[in-house]
Amino acid sequence: MPTSRRPSEVSAGGVVVRSGDTGWEVCLIRVGQRWSLPKGNLDRGETPQQAALREVSEETGLPLDRLRVRSDLAPAEYAYRRGGRLIFKLVHHFLIEAPPDAPLRPQAGEVEEVRWLPFEEALKRVSYRDLVHPLEDARRLLGGAPR
Repeated sequence: MPTSRRPSEVSAGGVVVRSGDTGWEVCLIRVGQRWSLPKGNLDRGETPQQAALREVSEETGLPLDRLRVRSDLAPAEYAYRRGGRLIFKLVHHFLIEAPPDAPLRPQAGEVEEVRWLPFEEALKRVSYRDLVHPLEDARRLLGGAPR
C-alpha cells in the first residue's frame, strides 16, 4: 500500500493551450530528447500558481501578462534518484491559456525546442507517463472547439 511522503521537491507547471485552426493546441517543450510540459521549482514565497505562470513564460517565451490560469489540474507525485539519493517530487499542474498569436521562444540554455501540437499528438509525444493524466484532464475540461 503506498504511503504518503513529504516531498523533497515541489514544482509547478501547466498544460498550456491555445485556440488553433483545427481546435485546441498544447505547448510542449523538448529538453534533450524528451518532450514534456513546462514546469519548474517554486521560488521562496511563491504560490504554485505563480510559479507555474513564471516557469511557463520562462521556458516557452510566452508573455507572462498574456497567460491565464483556467483551472487547477490534479497534481503528480513521483520519485526519482539524483546522485544515489531518492527524491520525492510533487508537481502542481494548471490548465493555462495563451493567446493564439503569442510567439514561442525556447529558454536559452534550458530548452531546445517549443512546439504547439494537437492534443492527440501531444499525448503520443510526451516522454513521461505522469504527463498523460494532466493532458487528458485538460482536454476533458476544454470540451469541444475553442470559443
